Amino acid sequence: MIDKIKELLFKIFKKESFLGRIIDKLFTKEIVTYILFGVMTTVVNLVTFYIFKRIFISIGWEGIFNTVIPEDSSLHKLFIGGTDYLDANFIAWIVGVIFAFVTNKLWVFDSKSWAPSVAGKEFTGFMGARIFSFVIETISLFVLVTLLSVNDFIAKIIVGIVVIIINYVFSKLIIFKKKAETEEK
Repeated sequence: MIDKIKELLFKIFKKESFLGRIIDKLFTKEIVTYILFGVMTTVVNLVTFYIFKRIFISIGWEGIFNTVIPEDSSLHKLFIGGTDYLDANFIAWIVGVIFAFVTNKLWVFDSKSWAPSVAGKEFTGFMGARIFSFVIETISLFVLVTLLSVNDFIAKIIVGIVVIIINYVFSKLIIFKKKAETEEK
């Protein structure tokens, strides 16, 4: 199917043209499936975020930071608007990471082995990269929502785009390396 889309695009743009070369590079099974499952992971993440944000609002939960930081602290004043969005983001991150690991492993990077030595190494690397991007996401959300007063859902979408790019680079270059590449080293 991807080849048929490329053929169609090459009828519009010559393969040798600048756009044709870009199409040839970007329309690969790996990139198209990464985008497809990335969109699905993003939807899972956003829906989970929205659901838990609504649950937290309905029960009056202001967030873990508001719970653990003493009210008379100057730091507490920084979180006065509540940090429930960060808690909802953490839960959405867990659900999204599990979904993304399975889909990336099986369909994007074609890593079919569930042997503990292979899957364990991939999962450890995947979690390490995702923790890194989660820290970036959390700091960015805090800056956008708490410090710059951007709507939390809009901030989540903006930050999500950056996170998708970071996660692809880590997954492609480190976590799900092709067997031939790892044997060469």
